[in-house]
Amino acid sequence: MKQEKAPLLLAGILAPGQLRVLLLGLFFLAGFLLLAGKLYLVQIQSGDEHRKKISSQSIRRIRIPARRGKIFSADLRLLAGNRAENNLVFYPEEMRLGRRSKSVRYMLDAAEAIAAAIGRKNPLTEETVNRHLNTRPGLPITVFKQLSPRETARALECARAFRGIDIEPGETRIYPCGRLAAHLIGSTRPESRENAADRRDFFYYVPDLVGRDGIEREFDRLPDSAIDPRAVPGSPAAPLGLLGLPGYSLVQVDHLGYIRQSLIEKIEPLHGNNAILTIDSRAQEIAESLLVGKRGAFILLDAANGDILAAASNPAYDLGEFTPILRREYYQSLLNNPERPLINRAFQGVYTPGSILKPLVALALLNAGVKPESTLFCDGGISVGNATIRCASWRSGGHGEVNLISALEKSCNPYMIAHGLKTGLGRIATVLASAGIGRKTGVELPEGSGTFPSDAAKRRLYRTGWNAYDTALLSIGQGMVTVTPLQAALFTAALANGGDVWQPHLVRQVVDPYGNVVRERKPLRRSRLATTPEHLETVRQGMYNVVNSPHGSGREAALPGFDLYGKTGSAEVGPRSDRRLTTWFICFVTRNGKTYAAAIMIEEGRSGGKSCAPLAAEFFSRYFQPAPEPPEKKANPAE
Repeated sequence: MKQEKAPLLLAGILAPGQLRVLLLGLFFLAGFLLLAGKLYLVQIQSGDEHRKKISSQSIRRIRIPARRGKIFSADLRLLAGNRAENNLVFYPEEMRLGRRSKSVRYMLDAAEAIAAAIGRKNPLTEETVNRHLNTRPGLPITVFKQLSPRETARALECARAFRGIDIEPGETRIYPCGRLAAHLIGSTRPESRENAADRRDFFYYVPDLVGRDGIEREFDRLPDSAIDPRAVPGSPAAPLGLLGLPGYSLVQVDHLGYIRQSLIEKIEPLHGNNAILTIDSRAQEIAESLLVGKRGAFILLDAANGDILAAASNPAYDLGEFTPILRREYYQSLLNNPERPLINRAFQGVYTPGSILKPLVALALLNAGVKPESTLFCDGGISVGNATIRCASWRSGGHGEVNLISALEKSCNPYMIAHGLKTGLGRIATVLASAGIGRKTGVELPEGSGTFPSDAAKRRLYRTGWNAYDTALLSIGQGMVTVTPLQAALFTAALANGGDVWQPHLVRQVVDPYGNVVRERKPLRRSRLATTPEHLETVRQGMYNVVNSPHGSGREAALPGFDLYGKTGSAEVGPRSDRRLTTWFICFVTRNGKTYAAAIMIEEGRSGGKSCAPLAAEFFSRYFQPAPEPPEKKANPAE
């Protein structure tokens, strides 16, 4: 058998060793063919797809923020703007020296040398440089900001010894008027990269400055009411607010993220629009100067349309401290200040109105049939149930015989209470509701709504129903009713203009960088006082006597040559052991065909007649003087 098998093997094609070589060769050939097929699939059939992936991994989109719009007063005084500055930057791709450690050392040495040359502290550390190279190697490192011309020259001279260093222009938000209208203007901050809506659209994200509060925040983008409903917010079809639309550039980077080349010229951003306020900077300055050393608010309106000409709140703060960055220590001092300087008392402060509510109550009495000539004897107080409510005249034995006009003139509590009890809550509440009490005004900034007096509100707050004593207190502006200074100014304007309660406006126009108007405020009447022209004239006569009668409670507001109408108020607040007065004066006056309405509130004042009425006289005497020539040319919104 063995002799038979051997010939068969010899007669075969291959010997056993050769067969093994052949099988091994076939195995490698199969592997090669499989690899060739795979390469064919990758390079030929899927080549376009892979090239796109490689391209997307090496191309980076860099966001270019838009320039923020400016804020001007009505008389075109710049309140918030942008200041050009020089910043020294390092370009990491040009400062590479092979190993990462050598590149970092090179950058630190350059920063140290330039810091010594310009007399500043070196802001770079090994940690900050490495963090930048790990996260944003394609972007320059801003090393020194806001270089003066002298520092710029010295920095450039020193930078000759290094490579990859340049001066780039930048901008800082500025507030040239410091404290003026700080609560209205607000401030800005860099937008959070993590929370930005377009964060995923860009690999390298350079954030915008966004509003922190005030007009800066509310007009980052125009309110919905200002945008064409057919336009997509944020698109060129929708008018921009202070915040513009970003541009971008495309760059190619290497495997480490360093820029190799720019692929396109940058797409320029659409810069933000400018806001022109209704605020008269001179009126605002005067109003703020009158509040120095006091806690209070001063509102001045155009009674014909609700434009806010001045809205001062004190204590305030300096917007200059908020730029280029807000120091933590300064902001903490504002937060910890017991006088709450961050609160805009003019719009957000909610106070008991006291006797400034009496003109509205008087309208309700007249609506209920009380005759202006009907009299009541005031002996200094009035009993309501088991309680006695005093009049301001109680020490002198009362006002004696008074009618409705003299009751307003002298601010007589017994007269208003006696007739208020007969009139009832319902009729009084109707007039108060028509005047906007308990309702937000619709102004562009955050505001309080105040408290509207009602049985339901009292049950909700105190778990008991409305009673006669509540009506008595309401008749003199006490008890369960509160207003903001802005609300007080608005119903004062309504008393002046024939009964129109306007929506107040703080922004008159929004214009683009070329001066074209993209939005203009339109006067909006919110309601009309629930009364008649005859009743309004009666109440105005009482308010005229308040200021111009020898016995008027607001006689210290009288101005020779001016017909000023007003009403004082002094509201008791706080526990019985610590009673304090919130003092008020509301007024209106016509000058050169224009009617102005004002509300002044001082916390813990002496009385409305002593603490607030004199401020009105001083304000109008100064405001109606010829304006001094401006020291510099007014700003141009199109510049």
